[in-house]
Amino acid sequence: QRPVCTPDATMLFVAALLSQSFSPSVVPRSGAGAVSAPAFAPLVASRAGAGAISATIDGHFAVGVLAVQGGFAEHMAAIERQSGVVGREVRVPSDLEGIDALILPGGESTTQGHCMMEAHLLEPVRAFAKSKPVWGVCAGMILLADGLAQDAPQALVGGLHATVERNAFGRQVDSRFRAMALSGSAAEAGVAAASYFIRAPAFAKVGEGVEVLATLPDGNKPVAVRQDNLLATCFHPEISGDDSWLHFFLNHVAKAGVDTTASAPYPDAAITAPWSPNPMPDSGVDVAVKRAFAVFQKGGVIMDVVNGEQARIAEEAGAVAVMALERIPADIKRDGGVARSSDPAMIKDVMAHTSLPVMAKARIGHFYEARILEALGVDCIDESEVLTAADEAHHIDKRDFTIPFVCGAQDLGEALRRIAEGAAMIRLKGNAGTGNVIQAVRHARDVYAQMRQLQSLRPDEVFVYAKEMRVPVELVEQVRRAGRLPVVTFAAGGLATPADVGLLMELGVDGVFVGSGIFKGE
Repeated sequence: QRPVCTPDATMLFVAALLSQSFSPSVVPRSGAGAVSAPAFAPLVASRAGAGAISATIDGHFAVGVLAVQGGFAEHMAAIERQSGVVGREVRVPSDLEGIDALILPGGESTTQGHCMMEAHLLEPVRAFAKSKPVWGVCAGMILLADGLAQDAPQALVGGLHATVERNAFGRQVDSRFRAMALSGSAAEAGVAAASYFIRAPAFAKVGEGVEVLATLPDGNKPVAVRQDNLLATCFHPEISGDDSWLHFFLNHVAKAGVDTTASAPYPDAAITAPWSPNPMPDSGVDVAVKRAFAVFQKGGVIMDVVNGEQARIAEEAGAVAVMALERIPADIKRDGGVARSSDPAMIKDVMAHTSLPVMAKARIGHFYEARILEALGVDCIDESEVLTAADEAHHIDKRDFTIPFVCGAQDLGEALRRIAEGAAMIRLKGNAGTGNVIQAVRHARDVYAQMRQLQSLRPDEVFVYAKEMRVPVELVEQVRRAGRLPVVTFAAGGLATPADVGLLMELGVDGVFVGSGIFKGE
């Protein structure tokens, strides 16, 4: 693996760190950013072994959630539903003090590994996992494994005697809400037998002492295992409408003795990720599966790249996904002419050079460009105003595609209209290619202010509001109840410094796009 030493790559990784550090749903504790790691590993090693309730917070069983990138907020919400259990976000080594168990959430495992190393967390988490209960979910499962089937070195916590294959089911188009065949202690506990598999890994090989808890229905491919104090699942119970796998972790792995009958009920699917009811197991791709993809991009940087080499650098620097385009927005504006979707050969080159999700742009209204991108197997399509619009009146009907779309928006009405058309992710528009963040800030403030205004309306005032916005009243009601858009929301356009990223994250976005102009930096 070649080292990443360019200033451009360093800036990208700092941006990734900032994007998770300033997430509005996870406000850093006072002084947390200043804590360093040095002497924490001996403290963890000296604690009681797995199964003992060694240290509680205010008399509650304490569960930490690695909160550097990905779907950690969903795990925190699930923990908060449990009686006698308290959650803590873990970003620096001192956050591990006093917790009894740890969850490594879904996201991008390479990004999470980078963030853990930069925060001096990797060695403390390794020490923690030797004696305390740890649950790795999807990306977290990859981190827990002793090895990877692919020849792609990355930071691993290790400890689980298994080899994991990343993206074992294929690209996003192959993601599903899948049924499983339960076995062993999981079957006895009666955990849920279906869950979301989003660009999921799987076990290529399991070693001695590893209990297989679930496989695909045909009995092949283990998808959940347990080894003493370690639990690993390649799927996402935290967004699947059921807390039974969390109960299994707390009571069967961590021996916490939690009264699950006293837990709060799982919230309505309309107000929690992926903001749509679960589909039937093993059915085709639906709204929920497409929206779930972006949930695990949260807290990350999606990077514009113009070739495979830039995609490789972006992955090594901590990006959660890359956007393949032939010319960056600054060059498009400078050169003029018609800007179209990228050459399929270039997109294939990018896909061949990275294990990250790959996105690509189609012109507004150009559904056939989108069909070509779908056939290439990209993970997400950006119906982008940066390219020359193909249709002055109509956007693409995104509902019939098997892969998710991200669309730009300047205000709440535009965002809801794109979601009604099938967008699974919203990109708040900035002024791409300028390095000036003012428009991205303006549109972020507008969207979140409009959502606060919507929540203040009387129920009988929502109908007129929906009519004025030109969107279905059901979608307006969903936003009013959830207090947010029912899709993941990133910001893009003009973000030029790590401080710009922090500003937008503080305003409420879930993550950011950064232009490939960063590769032209001096």
